[in-house]
Amino acid sequence: MAYRYPMSIALAAFGLMITLVAVAQNPDEHSQHHPAPGGATPAAAPAPAAGMPMPADPSGGAAAPAGGMGAMMGGMMAPKSPASGCVGGDCGGGAGQTPIYPSLMTLPALSPEKRAELDALASQQTTEGMARLSKGIEALDVATRAGDEAAKQLAVGTMHEALNELEAGIAARRVLLEGKAPRNLALDWFKREMSLASPVARDQASGTFGLTLMHLFTMALLILFALLMLGMYYFKMHRAAALFGRLDPDAGPSPPGSLPRPGGSRPPSGGAPLQAIPTIATPPVGTWAIPANPPAPATPPAPLAAKWGGQLRVESILIETPVVKTYRLRSPVAGPLPFTFLPGQFLNVAFGIGGARMNRSYSISSSPNQRDYVELSIKREERGAVSRHILDLVDVGDEMEAGGPVGKFTFTGTESDSIVLISAGVGITPFMCTARYLTERAWPGDIYFFYQCRRPEDFIFEKALGELAIRNPKLHLVITMSKPAPDWKGARGHLSKELLLQSVPNLAARRVHICGPPSMMEETKAILLEIGVSPDLLKTEQFGAVKPPPIAPGTSAKPTIPATGPVVLFSTNNKNAKIHTDQTILELSEELGIGIEFSCRVGTCGVCKVKMTAGEVDMEVQDALDDDDKKSGMILACQAKPRTEVTVEA
Repeated sequence: MAYRYPMSIALAAFGLMITLVAVAQNPDEHSQHHPAPGGATPAAAPAPAAGMPMPADPSGGAAAPAGGMGAMMGGMMAPKSPASGCVGGDCGGGAGQTPIYPSLMTLPALSPEKRAELDALASQQTTEGMARLSKGIEALDVATRAGDEAAKQLAVGTMHEALNELEAGIAARRVLLEGKAPRNLALDWFKREMSLASPVARDQASGTFGLTLMHLFTMALLILFALLMLGMYYFKMHRAAALFGRLDPDAGPSPPGSLPRPGGSRPPSGGAPLQAIPTIATPPVGTWAIPANPPAPATPPAPLAAKWGGQLRVESILIETPVVKTYRLRSPVAGPLPFTFLPGQFLNVAFGIGGARMNRSYSISSSPNQRDYVELSIKREERGAVSRHILDLVDVGDEMEAGGPVGKFTFTGTESDSIVLISAGVGITPFMCTARYLTERAWPGDIYFFYQCRRPEDFIFEKALGELAIRNPKLHLVITMSKPAPDWKGARGHLSKELLLQSVPNLAARRVHICGPPSMMEETKAILLEIGVSPDLLKTEQFGAVKPPPIAPGTSAKPTIPATGPVVLFSTNNKNAKIHTDQTILELSEELGIGIEFSCRVGTCGVCKVKMTAGEVDMEVQDALDDDDKKSGMILACQAKPRTEVTVEA
């Protein structure tokens, strides 16, 4: 029923226009325009003034009867004197003149005789009008000097009468010179006196079916609006059908590049039904419904643990701050993403820059419930080759190589009944993913979200966080700025013990996640331990090297202290060397110019995984290794420190 509303609006506007026209016309005017049957003039209609000749019938018959339309036209179209009401002639009682406009109404065409008659009459009217105008001006000057108001009024009346004569004479001359239709000229004057549209202009503007351009334009707008409504209706129905088709297990094969349906192959007849990945519809802004007995949190989708790798296409780019952009990525082929992820995980991306292959890890900021795209929010680091390459050169439509998702810095709502998220700078990224996910699932637990930045222009996700806070009454935002604007109403300075205790009741018993610069995380962790938070409830995540590599990859510089550790053999490159105390296999490979790829250098991204075929190593962090990796002898080069002689495939 997309056409109902524009049709109703059009009918209402038409009815209102008719009503306004009817109300604006008084009874006397109505009787003038619609005379009584038989041509009789109503009592209220004015009689034609004395001395005014009636227009002749163009067919040569008798003059039009007094009263009715003829009387009205004659009375209106003859030049009048506002002072005395005399028509056409000398106000002193001389012979009346032939009124030009009513005469023009009777002339469908100008014969030579009529042209001569009209020319003579127009010349006479013009000459007499100019003389009368001069006389009126002189009389007005004399009356003004004498201060005689009555004489002034008479003089003005004379001038007005003279102007009417002049106008009639000049109009007649225009008919002769321009070849205008006499009837149209008279009607043009009549419409102008009645404040109506010119019939000539209307005739010129008439288009198809006799309609004006305004009518055609209005009709075109209404038709366009109706077509737009029909198109929107079709689009919504098409989208709904596509969504139902995606949910239907019998809807056919998945699009190329997409994951198999959750749960593997369809069970045989009579088996247990498949359990699909939970996708919770986003509640409308300003509403929040939590059931009285909320169901147990659904099992989150299982991550692929860095088993996926391929290309993702940039669909759109959103500028968050002067140095942070959010990149929305989709599968290059139709369909959902070729992987699932948990809130708090990240992707590894790789670029060829300056002839070298470089890898970096970036947290996912979009919700896992969004199966059609994934978003990475990336900050431009002054010395970051990859981040500068992405923000300066990567554009919409480009593709980037990615792998993952990986990381164990996750929170799905099953680990605790509340969560405290403390972030600074770009460390807000994984927590934005978590907050979106929990809000979309209507998770009933409290979310205490702390964010620390320098200035208002550095506030990442300001609008998105505000919208989440409106939708989710369980989301408690605490924003603090070290260099706020004068009108800033929130907390000021760095995160403090007092601010934490004031904002989070019973903080010592809650689970806390921290993400941000290393110095900020260490300070915050010390404050939380002082408050009494158990180390088992503290989770942290950082990217970037804990300490920079001693040299650039591929250089021949050597450490000054001799190596005394076990020998490490890189079998692929056929190189070996003793390792220094507390040196990792990754650092030794850089010393020898062996290109082991890496990204985070803290054991979470999994980019530096290599296979160890002999020996034993210690690894402080091995979050990026799953059970299959450990069984097959995979190690993290950035964490592995040999205890014995080691052989790795690199």
